[in-house]
Amino acid sequence: MSALKFLYTPEEIRKIAASAINEFEQSVGHILNVPQGHRNFKNTVLAFENAKDKLTTLVQIPQFLALVVENAEVRKASEELRLKLGQYLVELMTREDVFKAFKEYSEKGEKLQPIEKRLLEKRLREFQKNGLDLKPHKRGKVRQLLKELVALNLEFQKNLRGVSDALEVTNDELKGLPEEYKARLKRTPGGGYLVTMDYPDYNPFMENAESDSARRRLCHMFNNRCAGSNLKLLEAAFNARRELSKLFGYRTYADYVLDDRMAKNSKAVFAFLKKLQTKIKKKGRIELQARLKLKGSGAKTLNSWETAYYNNLLKKTRYSIDHEKIKEYFPLETVLEGMFEICGQLIGACFVPAALPTWHKDVRSYEVKDADGSLIAYFYLDLFPREGKYKHTICSSLRSERELEKGDWELPAAAILSNFSSPSGSTTPLLKFGEVNTLFHEFGHVLQILFSRAKYSRLASVNAAWDFVEIPSTTLQQWSYEPLVLRRISGHYKDKAKKLPEDIIEKLSAAKNIDSGMYYLRMIAFSLIDMYYHAMRGRMDTANVYAQLMKKISLVPIDDDLHPEASFGHLMGGYSAGYYSYIWAEVIAADIFGVFQSAGIMDTATGCRYRQTILAPGASLDEAGQVEKFLGRPFNETAFLKSIGAA
Repeated sequence: MSALKFLYTPEEIRKIAASAINEFEQSVGHILNVPQGHRNFKNTVLAFENAKDKLTTLVQIPQFLALVVENAEVRKASEELRLKLGQYLVELMTREDVFKAFKEYSEKGEKLQPIEKRLLEKRLREFQKNGLDLKPHKRGKVRQLLKELVALNLEFQKNLRGVSDALEVTNDELKGLPEEYKARLKRTPGGGYLVTMDYPDYNPFMENAESDSARRRLCHMFNNRCAGSNLKLLEAAFNARRELSKLFGYRTYADYVLDDRMAKNSKAVFAFLKKLQTKIKKKGRIELQARLKLKGSGAKTLNSWETAYYNNLLKKTRYSIDHEKIKEYFPLETVLEGMFEICGQLIGACFVPAALPTWHKDVRSYEVKDADGSLIAYFYLDLFPREGKYKHTICSSLRSERELEKGDWELPAAAILSNFSSPSGSTTPLLKFGEVNTLFHEFGHVLQILFSRAKYSRLASVNAAWDFVEIPSTTLQQWSYEPLVLRRISGHYKDKAKKLPEDIIEKLSAAKNIDSGMYYLRMIAFSLIDMYYHAMRGRMDTANVYAQLMKKISLVPIDDDLHPEASFGHLMGGYSAGYYSYIWAEVIAADIFGVFQSAGIMDTATGCRYRQTILAPGASLDEAGQVEKFLGRPFNETAFLKSIGAA
């Protein structure tokens, strides 16, 4: 199977938008024309899967380009395609004639193998969740609302990608930041410096700038991104989702979303989050007092623009960790080499640099080979910010695996998009430890995509239950704190043989939980904000709900004039009523990592079992059942609470 093509003109993308859908419609026509009584798995279910796979193959990369290309016209054509296809798929999955064909075949009761049976059940469930078991007068409304949500999400995300706001600061207000940071900032005609809203600018400033006033101004600008446009889109989305849940007879939109996930319903999610909150709250309050003591003058409140600064100051004070300094031990090449070796040893594979076509000159490409040397996947890394690129960090599936007609496998492909600190001048790229941690997390997603072996793409890992999707990423993240791993992924940029000093390794391990209480309370707050937004039945003041929950749960208030919900991208993407999945996955990942710790974190037998039980099935098997199979019991929070020092 050949590598992927990324070079498209706007005209080519627009032609694909028309021809791919037309070709797919012809295939659907053949399925609908199967004579009554002659339906079987091959001419109905499999025919639909093959046609849909062909459609996806044609449009997946042209759609992806909206996130990564610099050419504004290509981005525009790609965004148009994303909207057109998103709305077409809503139309498709709400078509009564297609549903009727599936239902007619299903009612024959033909005996199927478990994997084919699951595929049929998943497709029927999709049709039902799109309203095709509702009365005719409700179906059109469901279709309209689903299309509206596609458009609202794309507009919301487009606005976030287009953010170009920057705060002008003086040289004095940059006190506390390293010279390297200052050197890469754009200058203003008046001699000031521009700090953008991109994470490589924002995070170091909030952690290190001594000027409280400048941090506050930057925090306000950051937390009001897109407020003028996205708040209206958010309100429209919430209204549409509430209306959707009523049409289906669900109490709330959260319950509509959750009934086919591991958690099953909103009641279970609220109980899970509040139980964790109770067990973590004491540690969080102790941590808050330590920061208030450092702030001094009898301070009673830690403000939102002060949290990162006093966290960082406490680490420097208590553990003498200067993250700007120790990044000298994490040159990108050394980190990647070590990470690839570790993952390769665990799951029996290797990641080989390859000169593959890419979408930008800075993108790195790799071939992934199995233990026997056979090519099994492709992988791409796009790590640094540029104009028009996706602003956050994400792992994108570029091609899903599936079994082809002659028994071969479609080679999957995945990419990590991030916005790490760009190298200045000729300096080799150096990663902060937080970026190393993020890289391991995203690479866990990559492993999930590349080592999934689902027979049908509908059952691939990217289509697993949403509260399962973050488990492999969060599991791999556990390795980045291990002393053995830190020795393997570090090496001073001037002398690779000079590893991260042992005392720093000890301090990093010790400092891991210096703010774990407040960190996880904040994550619980985000999760509950998302759940309350999607569990409330009437109109709401989103800013007020956000502010109240942040103050009550995270222990850190936000100012009244902020609207961070306008840039909370998860609310509009696949994580609506699903943000809890992150901490849900962390609890399960800690349990899984405990199995590795018992056997030895580099134990290949456990790694092989993990690959077979957690990575390979994708959505082919019940996700909760696979977790229980690996653990030998249902998961619980014991290992997680111990791992964060809150046992």
